[in-house]
Amino acid sequence: MEYSDIEGSLKNKIYYEKYKNRHAQLNAVLKSMSEGIILVDNNKQIVYQNEFFNNRLFNENRKVNLKTECDLIQFLQQVTDPPIDNVDELINSEEIDIKFSIKQSNRIKYFTLNKFSVCTETDFIGNGYLLRDITKEAEIDQLKTNLITIASHEFKTPITSIRGSVETLMRQDANWDENFKQELLQGIHEDILHLQDLLSVWFDIKKIEVGTMSLNKGFFPVFQLIANALDQLPQEIIESNKVHYVENNAEEIPLLYGDRKRLQQVLLNLIMNGIVHNDSPEKKVIITVTFDYQYVYIHVKDNGIGISTKDSKKIFDRFFRVDNSPQRKTGGTGLGLSICIGLMREHDGDILVESEPGKGSIFTLKLPIVSKGHGDQDES
Repeated sequence: MEYSDIEGSLKNKIYYEKYKNRHAQLNAVLKSMSEGIILVDNNKQIVYQNEFFNNRLFNENRKVNLKTECDLIQFLQQVTDPPIDNVDELINSEEIDIKFSIKQSNRIKYFTLNKFSVCTETDFIGNGYLLRDITKEAEIDQLKTNLITIASHEFKTPITSIRGSVETLMRQDANWDENFKQELLQGIHEDILHLQDLLSVWFDIKKIEVGTMSLNKGFFPVFQLIANALDQLPQEIIESNKVHYVENNAEEIPLLYGDRKRLQQVLLNLIMNGIVHNDSPEKKVIITVTFDYQYVYIHVKDNGIGISTKDSKKIFDRFFRVDNSPQRKTGGTGLGLSICIGLMREHDGDILVESEPGKGSIFTLKLPIVSKGHGDQDES
């Protein structure tokens, strides 16, 4: 073999190895992308499809064999809700950007699909489809919408009441009775406290979300937690005897370890929910305590409206309310249980739910038993 042949062979081999390495690098980039990619040639045949596209768009147990661009469009029509109706536009347009949603495992997921042309310096060689999962962005947008809607609703009533009372007191053509003035001022004071409570709710959610919630932890008996929560109930509920604490071997129950005021906040919220979301002629909330070698369980049982299995999975989501209709009987921000579950997790605990529509609910606070090796002193 002549030298020139050897030199040419070596150059070809080097070129091949260089091309092979570049191809491997490009393939690795496409596989690891945080978007889905499909490439279609001039004959409308799918020549490349990365793993992200399969994993995010298709169901886990569903094998889909897409060979052509038409297969892709028809598949999207089948799985999207509502179905994509601009099929001709998708196939015939050089570039397009659409948004669609797919229901997967009882959750709605949102996507954008971008179509683009793939060209060399001189020729058109096919089309590409870029798939992005925008579920998080869509959920954040929905949270923002909910926040604006609920905030405007919850703030509007007390602000309107305060304005009306202040304008009444400012009237110079009237000589109001002193008792009437005090009544208006008392109403203003209560409305301001309500606004402060709403702001506290927003701040608590933010602190839990970013992990800056400050807890003043210590040891205390469970009956103390329950007694203090019951003392915070509105007077009319206390007098109506709707809430009962059933003591059972209280002296054997281990001491709780946590922020007593924050845990009271959680327990009080559950008790009030049992009263408010209750259509029974004789509303009842019964509190009991059990424990095992790992946890103390505080059970809050009511005879209220109950919760469906579907809704019980969502009640701890921010802004979720079982009844979101304009005609709902109870108000609220839909943040109470979200804060409760956040506070319980700050205590390494949890909230368990057993419920059935029309038969009431049992919410259980699950708190870990902590030994006194922490060095914390008992709370007085």
